[in-house]
Amino acid sequence: MGNGFVQLIQSGKLLSFEELKSTYHKLIMKTHPDAVGSDKHLKRYLQLSTDYEEARAYLAVFRLTQGKREERACKNHRHAFFKQLHLIESLEMPYAFHPEESSEKLRVAKETAMDELRSWRKELAELYDSADKEYVRIKTEKPMGPYLKHALALNVRPLVNNLIGFHLTGRGLYAKQARQNLSGIMHQLTENRCVALREFLSLLLDDMRNGAAVLE
Repeated sequence: MGNGFVQLIQSGKLLSFEELKSTYHKLIMKTHPDAVGSDKHLKRYLQLSTDYEEARAYLAVFRLTQGKREERACKNHRHAFFKQLHLIESLEMPYAFHPEESSEKLRVAKETAMDELRSWRKELAELYDSADKEYVRIKTEKPMGPYLKHALALNVRPLVNNLIGFHLTGRGLYAKQARQNLSGIMHQLTENRCVALREFLSLLLDDMRNGAAVLE
């Protein structure tokens, strides 16, 4: 027949230890030899104690699992993604850190960003991975020529930071600044074969129409 207490938990009819204990005591009173006046329910009475302890253990795990599911369901993965982008940008800021000291933090931040993106918009995960590789490439290229090859990274970085700023603060000023000189930046990305980065940034810019992540 199975454990009746566990079945009630699974069906949502018993959701707390108080409810479980109350149900157990009611059944005990209906099967206890002294209450019934005979031993006809003795086997059931003895089994109830075992079932009750098993159900208590099951309920503890059940409540923990449900709590984690609710936490995941309620989490703002869009906001969490932009928080990780902010951390990544700070860790990759030129001349502001020792790469060997921050490499592990950066690795974890990028993995976390990818996890949050998959939870927010799974279909963009592969594009983000390619875009990040292109972004790292232009940020680490050695300067060349009188205007320096780093000019592209120096133009893209403010755009990324304005996107992040908009989603973490909700201030419209960041959205306005993100669109400044946009056509020139996108042209530069195309010229430098940063196709994935251009597409990913374009999608993030379009997503701003849905409002700031912090306000969700």
